[in-house]
Amino acid sequence: MTENEKRFLRIYRRTADPAEALLASGMQPENGESPEKAGRAVLRRLKKRLRELESREAVLELATPERVRAEIAHMAFDDIGRYLYFFEGDKGFEVHARCSDEIDTRNISEVSVGTGGKVTLKLYSRERALLKLWDILRQDDGEEDDSLLDVLRGMNPVPADDTVIAVQSGSGDAADE
Repeated sequence: MTENEKRFLRIYRRTADPAEALLASGMQPENGESPEKAGRAVLRRLKKRLRELESREAVLELATPERVRAEIAHMAFDDIGRYLYFFEGDKGFEVHARCSDEIDTRNISEVSVGTGGKVTLKLYSRERALLKLWDILRQDDGEEDDSLLDVLRGMNPVPADDTVIAVQSGSGDAADE
């Protein structure tokens, strides 16, 4: 399977639109076909692979202790750079949201669009995830040393609950609220 075919399947699973998946994957219709017709032809050809992919993902989606631990660790060690990128631009220091294809949405608990196009993302609490992960690891190891746990509990979290990222559409401004 080519990289474009793999990309086609990933995009099709997200959009359920064969024409969009065809064009976004870098493939082109041949012999004057419409993107819709060519996309359906590619989908028919890759149907078996799509079923295999779906069945493999179904197995991966089963909740196991290891998977839960991995997801909590992912939340605990998430980084703002996965959602925003920072650079020195024409206007000085600028912040922009990453392209939606680059964002892993697992840690986003809420998205809202306010007046003026201000997009707000709420992330699950990193502090709570760290504390939960610490509890899990301590139970696994039977560890009695609470020094890291004491440090984490003594932190003054800002924000106390969820992390909020606000990006003004088109302005390049972003801020933690």
